Amino acid sequence: MAWESRERAARALARLGEEAGLDAAAVAELDALCDRSADPDGALAGAARALAARKARCGRPARRETLAGLVAICAASKFLASHLAARPRLLDVLGRPARLRTTDAREPAALLHRRLRRFKVREVLRIALADLSGAAPLREVTRDLSRLAAAAFEESIRYHAARLVGIHGAPEGGRVGFCVLGMGKLGGEELNFSSDVDVLYLYDRDGRTAGGSGPPVTHLAFYARLAEEVTRAIGAVEESGFVFRVDLDLRPEGRSGPIVSSIRGLEAYYEAQGAGWERFALLKARPIAGTLEVGEEALHRLAPFVWRKYLHLGAIEEMRQLKARAQREAARRGGQDLKLGPGGIREVEFFVQALQLLHGGKDAHLRERGTLRALDRLLFAGLLASRDRDELAEAYVLLRRLEHRVQMVAERQTHQLPDDAAERERLARRAGYPDLPALEAELALRRGQVEARFDDLLRVAGGGAAPVDERAEKATDPAATEEERAAALLALGFAEPEASAAQLLRLARRRGTPFSPTAVPEVARGAPALLAEIAAAPDPDQALRHLADLFGQLAAPTATAELLVGSPRTARLLASLFGSSDFLSRSLLQNPELIDQLVHRGSAPLVRGLPELRAELGTRLPAADLEMQLGELRRFKSEQVLRIGLHDVAGAIEIEDVSAQLSDLADACVAACLEMAAAETIKRDGPSAASLVVVGLGKLGGRELGYHSDLDLLFLYSGPGQTAGGRSNHEHFARIAQRLISHLTLPLREGPLYRIDTRLRPSGSAGPLVVSFDALADYHKKLARLWERQALLRARPVAGDEALFERARREVLDPSLYRPVDAAETARELYGMRTRMEKEIAEETTSVANAKLGRGGLVDVEFAAQYLQLVHGEAHPGIRTPSTREALKACVREGLLAPAGFEALSRGYRFLRRLEGRLRIVRDRPIDQVPRSGRELSLLARRLGYAGPRAPLDLLADYEQATAAVREAFLRVLGVAV
Repeated sequence: MAWESRERAARALARLGEEAGLDAAAVAELDALCDRSADPDGALAGAARALAARKARCGRPARRETLAGLVAICAASKFLASHLAARPRLLDVLGRPARLRTTDAREPAALLHRRLRRFKVREVLRIALADLSGAAPLREVTRDLSRLAAAAFEESIRYHAARLVGIHGAPEGGRVGFCVLGMGKLGGEELNFSSDVDVLYLYDRDGRTAGGSGPPVTHLAFYARLAEEVTRAIGAVEESGFVFRVDLDLRPEGRSGPIVSSIRGLEAYYEAQGAGWERFALLKARPIAGTLEVGEEALHRLAPFVWRKYLHLGAIEEMRQLKARAQREAARRGGQDLKLGPGGIREVEFFVQALQLLHGGKDAHLRERGTLRALDRLLFAGLLASRDRDELAEAYVLLRRLEHRVQMVAERQTHQLPDDAAERERLARRAGYPDLPALEAELALRRGQVEARFDDLLRVAGGGAAPVDERAEKATDPAATEEERAAALLALGFAEPEASAAQLLRLARRRGTPFSPTAVPEVARGAPALLAEIAAAPDPDQALRHLADLFGQLAAPTATAELLVGSPRTARLLASLFGSSDFLSRSLLQNPELIDQLVHRGSAPLVRGLPELRAELGTRLPAADLEMQLGELRRFKSEQVLRIGLHDVAGAIEIEDVSAQLSDLADACVAACLEMAAAETIKRDGPSAASLVVVGLGKLGGRELGYHSDLDLLFLYSGPGQTAGGRSNHEHFARIAQRLISHLTLPLREGPLYRIDTRLRPSGSAGPLVVSFDALADYHKKLARLWERQALLRARPVAGDEALFERARREVLDPSLYRPVDAAETARELYGMRTRMEKEIAEETTSVANAKLGRGGLVDVEFAAQYLQLVHGEAHPGIRTPSTREALKACVREGLLAPAGFEALSRGYRFLRRLEGRLRIVRDRPIDQVPRSGRELSLLARRLGYAGPRAPLDLLADYEQATAAVREAFLRVLGVAV
């Protein structure tokens, strides 16, 4: 966007050099930054005021590295620019997280209010800068704004509760049982820059306080006073502004109702008077501050009101009414309303909430508060096609980003696009578009998609027929020519229409499929709808190819064809799965009977622990036939991996739970194979008085296994001697280990169970497969190198004699691993090893990054934790754990790692593990390489929950930010100059 007057800007820049103390290079940089910004004149005016104030207040100019952030803020927000001019020292901490200082209850409430408002401004500046620079995706921006609000409520409750207890005494039971339920966007962690915060105040039970400096009062009076004071602390408009506007209208009986309710009163109200719209309001409710278990108890009691066990089709009529009301309000306001207008934010939210309320009573996995996360849950519940999910998510991200840009200008609670043409042009640039026509075209497309999806929902759920896709009908018409079929597939979105047309012909030749001319009429009529679901998958060509493979290997495909035609949810989920994950697709193709898990996925448990897995295996493995046992073990593993993977891609479980469950599954499989191997070998050799333990190392040892991880194993036996049949213990246990490895790796029809790596044993591949207790002790006393000690830091027993491992840990491993070392020499050796891995193995280029071995990758985090353990483990036994994350937590507790370093390493590790998991679930192979561009990056970004046209860029920005923070923290831990 051009300057209003280049000459006036030049004069202002010349004055600024003197007023702000900037040298010529800094003035030139400021000029260039403003020129590239969305609003050059506004950016320069705001920056000039802040920089001059900074010089006047502090006596020295601002640091040059702050200029880029300052210009980004001033070009987007007059409100924030004014705060930088009023508090110029904020320039020195721009972009850094703030800490909310606690206020003693003996200090005046005005001090609390001032601290809350200053904290709010600093945090909003940080969040706004992350948003404007593209360093944070939408979900992180809204989450941080929501957590800012929660922190303000928490501090207000703490302060005022202490004051009131001093006056009236503690409530019965001795605790303040008061909780704030965040509703709406606050509850969903989706707050925007100028949101009201919708809250509902509640307390645990009725009673009386004990009395203090003043008289005792009822709980209702005590908590009502607390609610009033908290509301004033957050929402009062003072000289320094407000923290958030507080809206209490969602409480029972609205503005005429009491400001606070007991749990029982809340329950009674919703049982007797709860309206349909209040179910929608409670769907996002989340305890955010105070005694959180009080809020959780209330939501547990209200669940029957919100989540009906039967399909509540009345929700659709309620949706019609809510939509009509929203659009009337939008029409009354005039202009383009991003929230309430057709295809706006509210329609996306209504769409998601309607499906949640319709199906969430029976499928608890759908009870997700966040809109984008809920879209993922609906996708993998088979209630939403991948294309619809992507269109809704991308529209939602665009609309919310525009809402932020509009509100950021003056902290106005508006959802209207500006009427002024110049301001609309600035808005387009602030949102990352080259000009206004580009933004308007994108906005029209996305709003049209939302409106179409919303109308489809109202029609279908209200009993109308789903629209027939003429392109799908043409592609599945037996009379269509090859050219017509390929053209229809191209129009449906297939990237390889000729190859996919060949797949359709392959399906048509297979009797019993919906595409076969011999299919029964009711099945054949479902073929276009099934193909339309395939077309809506992330990769339609891959999805159709996998579907053809599935029907090609079924002995009798008719039953599966009838299932897919008769159950749109199952067909939709299968299409999404086939089009997004080679890994899960191949699990199904190897074991087609697992399709039953798709049908009953709602009843599949989120988490199954090791005892439960072992117990089920004990009942499923046949007693006699070894091959049948190994086949059943592979089917069991495939079932469990599919269960874990489905919950993972649906966003129902966190990455830590994924890793822990995969590790427990491996433990159960290794234990079962050890039992088989030992029984076979003992038959030939006779029993031994000695014992064997299978030790897990690497990711298995740390319970951080991924979908394609090898199992790093070490076999340790207790000592020399012979079996009853006269075979040496070493040979006997070597045979058991070899049979165990064979059982795990044998490529049966169902494939191998796991790949096994035993190279971490003493002397590596050149050493014996099994090692005795004494040999292990001798080796680690004399020969063990640093990398071998690192490997054993993650050792834990997986199967066999756990007591033997504990003895080895106590007498051999701990003395060897945690002996006094030269910290500087250890750091040099680890850093040298890490550098060689990065240069020689990672193979990073400008087009590909490596999430594991590359700069700032997973190995940086692991090496940082292992360095701290090796150097400090002798004096601090509490840090001796095989888990990387637990080791880092322990190091913080012991004062060995700064909280900032822990935050960078822990957040980076979690992000990279999740990224690695998605990489490996999308492609059916071990892979750590992250593409920096192209279709695969876009697909990966979507499967990680990113949305909008910037999804790939947001993912890359997060990756660069995470790896840079990890590398910096890693170098600081090792004491290497940053």
